[in-house]
Amino acid sequence: MYDFKFSDIGEGLHEGKILKWFVKVGDQVKEGDTLVVVETDKVNAELPSPATGVITKIGTPEGEIIHVGETVVIIDDGEGESAKVEQKVEAKTEAPKAAVKEKESAPGVIGEIEVSSDIIATSEEQKEAITNGGGTKVLATPVARKLAKDLGVDITTLRGQGENGRVMKEDILNAAESATKTIKIRQTPVVEPLRVQGEVERVKISGLRKSIVRAMANSKQIIPHTVLMDEVAIDQLVALRQAAKVQAEKQGIKLTYMAFIIKAVTIALKEFPGFNASFDEANEEMVYKKYINVGIAVDTNDGLIVPNIKDADAKSIFALARELREVGDATKARKIALSALQNTTFTITNFGAADIAYGTPIINHPEVAILGIGKIAQKPIVKNGEIVIAYVLPLSLAVDHRVIDGADGGRFLMRIKQLLSEPTLLLME
Repeated sequence: MYDFKFSDIGEGLHEGKILKWFVKVGDQVKEGDTLVVVETDKVNAELPSPATGVITKIGTPEGEIIHVGETVVIIDDGEGESAKVEQKVEAKTEAPKAAVKEKESAPGVIGEIEVSSDIIATSEEQKEAITNGGGTKVLATPVARKLAKDLGVDITTLRGQGENGRVMKEDILNAAESATKTIKIRQTPVVEPLRVQGEVERVKISGLRKSIVRAMANSKQIIPHTVLMDEVAIDQLVALRQAAKVQAEKQGIKLTYMAFIIKAVTIALKEFPGFNASFDEANEEMVYKKYINVGIAVDTNDGLIVPNIKDADAKSIFALARELREVGDATKARKIALSALQNTTFTITNFGAADIAYGTPIINHPEVAILGIGKIAQKPIVKNGEIVIAYVLPLSLAVDHRVIDGADGGRFLMRIKQLLSEPTLLLME
């Protein structure tokens, strides 16, 4: 028997919603066959069968939530009873990382999206073994691991009270209370159920919307935002894009202004590394990233998702335009790979797509800044003492005021303005 569990896929994703089953009890399946589609906070993922055999049990019905460690299906694979299942799970979890890389095309618990070794090294199903300083293993449930991380407890120093010494939630809470150092825990306000009068309709929000709620609330509670706004005349950029569109179309590329903006941002981030960083509040350290992964806020039918373009600073404007289209299409279809949602270092959001000039964007924690792009419009400006009509792009830069001063934010924004107003500078990098 193969007890197929829903795995902890990281990035704070600890549950999913069963959207559609493709099998039923008694069906014969082959390894790699699609079993079910699961909606997580970020993507819709097809889960392939990890074994060949007959479905003997389906764990969670359509429309209900499945949590990490719960059974997806049980498959009679001809290998014996449940005792052998644990052996198979242990064999998978103990496999070296190198073996994972050799099997990147193999099926996994969230489909081909998560097989890549840079997303998750091994499949941790009901527990994770963590090596402590003495070389022994510390067993802990996913819930306990997350709680320990939230409370700043070193789980490898604990001896759990659970079976075989497994660390439980209670062990983490006890350790947090008895710790010699002070652990600061943010208190969230008590939210009372909404009471209304008159006829209403109540609709449960989606998993993605729940994720957005948590992320936005977390960011605003932690980060003291300040926003700088300005605008830049981009007549030269408009002309350059118009001239380059023909060549781009020959290569099958839709050349948008966003590709130029990303290029400008990557140049500015290299010159101002404090904007491509994170603030480690617990250790009172700035963490400067040596890579630039630019996140682009994408509006989908279910809500905002922020995939990123890896190593954006190393790519040409045409390459950025091509990847923008690919990433945007995959995100709107909810087929974006989890790797594209991880390790963003700086985010750009486009108000102009909604015909808006200015806004106050919310920083994507743990980043320290976000750039908002407004709609491009022709308007009168003063140039060389004369009033002329120009194409103007509004910009809104929100920064973490704990670690970025207003003057630094102004200099960063000025550099972006210079690069966009004189776009030939973009081609010299």
